[in-house]
Amino acid sequence: MIFMKDDIQDKRQWKLSGPNSITEEAVNTAIQMIKLYHEETDFQRIPMEAETELMNLIREGRYKDFKGSSFEKFRDSHGSVIPSPLTNYTYIVIAAVTLFSRTAVSAGVAPDDAFDLADILLLYLSACTSVEEVHQVYQLAGTMFAKLVHRRLTEGKKQSFQLEKLRNYISRNIFQKITLTDLSRYAGLSESRISHLFADELGISVHRYIQKEKTDVACNLLMHTDRSVAEIAAYLGFASSGNFSVVFRKWQKMSPTEYRKRNYREVY
Repeated sequence: MIFMKDDIQDKRQWKLSGPNSITEEAVNTAIQMIKLYHEETDFQRIPMEAETELMNLIREGRYKDFKGSSFEKFRDSHGSVIPSPLTNYTYIVIAAVTLFSRTAVSAGVAPDDAFDLADILLLYLSACTSVEEVHQVYQLAGTMFAKLVHRRLTEGKKQSFQLEKLRNYISRNIFQKITLTDLSRYAGLSESRISHLFADELGISVHRYIQKEKTDVACNLLMHTDRSVAEIAAYLGFASSGNFSVVFRKWQKMSPTEYRKRNYREVY
């Protein structure tokens, strides 16, 4: 054998000694080294068709069909020369989360929803200490992005660009007080037009839609944090904890305190 994998994995040759220490020539030389190693080991990459099928599961919202293959199945098929399996698979999942999020957006998921999910998954990924934990994040990523698309596809008829824009604004500003005037100013539409968009396409008033979205966020905060009801009310832009409790009860049929008692669980 002319060229050994250990030669590639010698970290000394990849150490950067300064801002200009990596050059096109060095990278091109390394590529030739990798090609030679792959030639000697008869290396075969995973077919692009497999990746296409994976992205189709996301694009079509088929979350029940997403079964992330164990890393062992393609251990010798991804061409990595990184010595640490944990680091190697972490990089793979980072790439997967990126592809999943872009695919979900192309399928109609609101960009903020897709990228917020990606941010949280990468946060969990950064805390992984074993290959098994990394794989759990991978499996969860595929399932959750496909669920986002499934939810979008089952909402009914395709929503107008104007409504999507308004919903994204509400999502981005969910921790602020949001008024119909704010939406009108942002979208350049009359308040009457906005009201008709929500009523015609979602079957709900703007006011009730904002209440519902804030309540959904409140449910997550009550389940996964120890913030007080008053703090959560303030975070979400309610005038008082009493007002927040009235709205919460309207949507959840119970008080915020009761909801927390039934659903609270530690995240870490």
